[in-house]
Amino acid sequence: MKVIIDNSKVTSIYFEGKLYDTDVPIELSFEQVMRLKQKISLKVIDGGAIAYNHNHWEEHKRFGFIGNVDFESGWGSVSYNLLKYSIPTHDVRWSGDIKGDINSVMKKVIGKEFFQDMAVIYHEQPKNHWKDRMFGKNIAICPFETTRVPASWVPKINCMDALFVYCKQNVGMMRNSGVTIPIELFQLGIDESLFYPLERQDEGIFTFGTLGALSNRKGTDMLVDAFTKAFPSHITDVKLLCKSSYNHFPFWNKDPRIQIDMSPVEHSELIEKFFKKINCFVYPTRGEGFGLPPLEAMATGVPAITTNWSGPVDYNNNEVGWMLDFTMTRADSFSNPKTGIYKEDCGEWAEPNEDQLIQYMRYCYEHQDEVKTKGAGAAEYVKNNWLWKDKISMFHEALNKHL
Repeated sequence: MKVIIDNSKVTSIYFEGKLYDTDVPIELSFEQVMRLKQKISLKVIDGGAIAYNHNHWEEHKRFGFIGNVDFESGWGSVSYNLLKYSIPTHDVRWSGDIKGDINSVMKKVIGKEFFQDMAVIYHEQPKNHWKDRMFGKNIAICPFETTRVPASWVPKINCMDALFVYCKQNVGMMRNSGVTIPIELFQLGIDESLFYPLERQDEGIFTFGTLGALSNRKGTDMLVDAFTKAFPSHITDVKLLCKSSYNHFPFWNKDPRIQIDMSPVEHSELIEKFFKKINCFVYPTRGEGFGLPPLEAMATGVPAITTNWSGPVDYNNNEVGWMLDFTMTRADSFSNPKTGIYKEDCGEWAEPNEDQLIQYMRYCYEHQDEVKTKGAGAAEYVKNNWLWKDKISMFHEALNKHL
């Protein structure tokens, strides 16, 4: 294939034992292009798009999957579980980066050949190389957390054959953003071997917990503020445990009852030091493509307080948890042209009702037996409705519609 290494910051790169100049046409094999695209931007100028061979799916249930895998982030775990629960019934080939040990699941997909006339799923934010349409069928999985994706994403998404998203809100949001290709919904699930009902010791302290990439989007700023308002300093038998996957926490508070943990941990340690310690999960998020942490907590037997918008609406409700009212507001930390993450208009997201959050936290503290009962119901609800072994069928059905 003839490609150009598209990088104005360097004049050459070293790749697989050879030095290549940038901004000039070079010849690479299809497999080399596949590997190099994971590292740097390429423009395909000859040998790109190719007709789709239906036999890959009809005869072999074969597809490729491009997406980073890890066992710490929600994004990385989704990639992993889509692979894990597809392998028994599908011929899956994988490309991407992996963080952590290469286990038996990944050994089954690493190193398998990609065919250019097959279908490939991209689990990533939109990239320039999507426009190259490298494979016979090209499908994107691309969730988002506001009412509009950045305008620069839309042409890249519309180059694909279909777009898959995790939650119902994202379907309409993508269409309203200008996405014209077919959009399919598949929902995420829980691995019951990792998240299951836990026995908790009564330590005489009622503990609220929150978990994830704790940030303004997750509503962590509001949660810390609401906790101190709900429980004046003289109430000492209550605690807030914040477990963040980020290595910084911009919401520090001098309240000794608020504990911050940013240390990386193995899953077994996460169970022992976080999930077994909490009585109620709190997630006043401003926007989620899905939002796995509340569902994981529910699976272990604690109810969740979540915002009644975007991803959590699909799986939480007032029978097994509590849903926060909200108003819509500009997603400034995404959209601000100077300080925003994307520096493009990303529309709005939810602003949870802080007074209601305070009310719910006080209620849980004062009605601990009801919280336990709701938690048991939440665990049963997840077991019956939200396991990966069942939810994976939505992903496969969506693939079947387009392959």
